[in-house]
Amino acid sequence: MESVSQTVSSERKLTSDQTNDDVATKPVVDMTFTKELRKATKDVHKISDVLVNAKFALALSDDAVWFDGLLAFYEVYKFLEENLPENLLPKELHRKSAFEQDLAYFLGKNWKDNYEPRESVKKYIDHLEEVNAKNKLLLFAYAYQMYMALMSGGQLLQKKRMIKRKLWFGKQAEEEQEEVKLPNSNPEVDDLENRPMPCQVTICPEGCAATYFPEKISVLKDKLRQVLNDNYGNFNDDLRAEFIEESRNVFIYNGDVVRSIKGVNRANLRKLAMVLVFVMGVYFALKLAKR
Repeated sequence: MESVSQTVSSERKLTSDQTNDDVATKPVVDMTFTKELRKATKDVHKISDVLVNAKFALALSDDAVWFDGLLAFYEVYKFLEENLPENLLPKELHRKSAFEQDLAYFLGKNWKDNYEPRESVKKYIDHLEEVNAKNKLLLFAYAYQMYMALMSGGQLLQKKRMIKRKLWFGKQAEEEQEEVKLPNSNPEVDDLENRPMPCQVTICPEGCAATYFPEKISVLKDKLRQVLNDNYGNFNDDLRAEFIEESRNVFIYNGDVVRSIKGVNRANLRKLAMVLVFVMGVYFALKLAKR
């Protein structure tokens, strides 16, 4: 039987080999439209990031918060996959079955029996229905942002969860890649090609399927960017404006869903209580030592 140390060594070698292979084989995809879209959504994207960080910073190790987040966004990914053709959303990106696998792990195999989407999700789906009826290319605006998020921030959140749950054996320093300063010192320049990104989650313990992609994420991201290039580049001015509007709406609707996630306040209060107990313990220990 393979030892834990051998498993860890193999995992580190996989990550290293994968990184080297990514550098050697990464296709060149024009980033012009990606940058244009990021610039147009930058303000709402930042607000969304702040909201997510505030909600989950102290609750990453709380399973109730995690699975309620999966439950909240399950319907969105399901809708996109059931309504977008493969030329707009490649099959290898699909997450519906992975979400269902994780939810069955956390909530039991009969989790759908008493399940009903929350109001914020119903509102979101109603809007997606309207967008889909109008133009599937506009629905792709949601797919582009949602799957990019899962392959970027989703990787980071899952890896931090694995570290806290002692499921990840790699060096924690790897998780801090996203904090490395950009080569470009001008904060106004969005240097996507050189931006350090979180390492890909390369293991899939139970309850972690939603963020696990068997294929290289760098390749999957480039496929999604190429779909954007192939379509957005051919839009007229009116359709381009509508696409940008829906791309901004992604973050607005996501924010409403994130606010509905349960258990965050409870988890944060519990962890704050633990910190206070630790601080008081240190305080009284020092006081006794001075006597």
